Amino acid sequence: MSQFKTFYIIAFALIMMLSSPVSHSTELVSVNVQGNTVEAVINLPANISADITLEFENAVGLTADNIGITAEIIDITSLNLLQRLPNSSNISLQALFPMMITIEPDTSGGFSFSGVASVDIHTHNLEYTAGTPLRFFKAPLGGEFKDITTTMGAGSYRARGSTGRFSQFIIVADLRPATVVINTKFNDLQTALNAFSSQIDSVVYSTLLQDVADINQAIMTLDYSSASSKVSQFINNVKANRGQAIPDVWRSSRDVDNVMGELIAYANTLRFSLRLAN
Repeated sequence: MSQFKTFYIIAFALIMMLSSPVSHSTELVSVNVQGNTVEAVINLPANISADITLEFENAVGLTADNIGITAEIIDITSLNLLQRLPNSSNISLQALFPMMITIEPDTSGGFSFSGVASVDIHTHNLEYTAGTPLRFFKAPLGGEFKDITTTMGAGSYRARGSTGRFSQFIIVADLRPATVVINTKFNDLQTALNAFSSQIDSVVYSTLLQDVADINQAIMTLDYSSASSKVSQFINNVKANRGQAIPDVWRSSRDVDNVMGELIAYANTLRFSLRLAN
């Protein structure tokens, strides 16, 4: 694509965003719910479009109205947005896909789900190529974006991530060295486990702490194959103790923490990066 055409797309998108509130309108997001699956088709000005699919293990009260999916064209030069990315000059927003998707279910809608939610995104605005630096990032409202990528697909760009809660999603180019990404994701997993310690059964918590220590040891020796296997062991131990020992429910009322979903989400994306590096 020529530089002129790229500039035209960006300029037109920004003009449309500034001149009309329609870029935030749910009219541009078509949502369909079938059982535990949500499919949304998003069409924004300047032919910026995407499909997003949510899959839940078990959802209650899930409807197209209360899932709360909206999308907007973003200013990729906005300091407020750039400051929400990890502190690295190697991460950049995409001029060809200046879209941010927000998923914020209605607090009074009675929606809840258990376990891990998978989030798939697909767009024709970007292309998958071998070794692509494109990654799927998520953040709480107004918070820091983190890589949640677990798989990527060929052709037009598609990616999958997992989460135990919602908020905002973007696609970025991440050119950080693999070791930096892996260490960052490991630290995120360790921090999350420590943060949830009071909500996890003490015996189970000790087991998970040992798992994390084993993962760290393998990462420190650059044995990414063993580290990946140990992450899988961590995931299995979390799943085996979900419910009573590890809370595993998210509710739209935001009164409980989906500890299982969050821990597995951090572990899933760490395992993806370990396998990629290996």
